[in-house]
Amino acid sequence: MPWWSWILIWFALAAGAAAFYALIGYRLFQRFLGILREFEAASAKLSLRTPDTVPSSVLREEPAGIFTEPDEARKAYDAGKAARREARRLRRIERRTAKGQPRAWRDFPEL
Repeated sequence: MPWWSWILIWFALAAGAAAFYALIGYRLFQRFLGILREFEAASAKLSLRTPDTVPSSVLREEPAGIFTEPDEARKAYDAGKAARREARRLRRIERRTAKGQPRAWRDFPEL
């Protein structure tokens, strides 16, 4: 085998390796861009709301709980718990009525 055939063989191997690494790099870059697009879509869905966009009903002007009396704090907690429970019950009744499902016995407070 002449000496120049070895140069051609090694040149072909080096060119093939370079093309292979270029292909792998291109595919990695494309996947990275896909991940960035997914991240952008997810961050748009899960964006944090600034205080300007928070409804005023969510913001409360109450003093910090550490400064309230324990009895008052317990009463406020119990009242909030009862209100949340009632709201859940009303949402459940509304949902079941909309879907045409029967109401549960616990949803009849007058019984």
